[in-house]
Amino acid sequence: MKVDLDSIDRLRERIDLTYEEAAAYLEAAGGDLVQALVMAERDLGARDNEGEPDEESWIDAAVYPRWRERVAGIVKQSSSMRLIVERDGDRLANLPVAAGLVGIIWAPELAALGAIAALASRCTVRLQRC
Repeated sequence: MKVDLDSIDRLRERIDLTYEEAAAYLEAAGGDLVQALVMAERDLGARDNEGEPDEESWIDAAVYPRWRERVAGIVKQSSSMRLIVERDGDRLANLPVAAGLVGIIWAPELAALGAIAALASRCTVRLQRC
């Protein structure tokens, strides 16, 4: 069934959707505005008791895979890079970036203190591809 712009606008007034999303819901509901609204609210506003999105929610379907791919890409890039701390031509530290990230996650205060100490003592901190 083909939906008209008036129906799309009426659905968008009720719930925050793009034109494409509103048209898709209306087509799936056979042009029934109430049914499309129910479907959209179920997909976009479904929350369980803890306030987390339902498994069928659009958040799990669209956002989580992109986030997981992004983190995997960062980890893959960090495995081929090293964090080097030098002072007067001498290497004081030569760590994989992944180890530095773990340190930042587990002890951010210590990592910040180490970075400040390294820069205050005129060390150079650089990233190098392996």
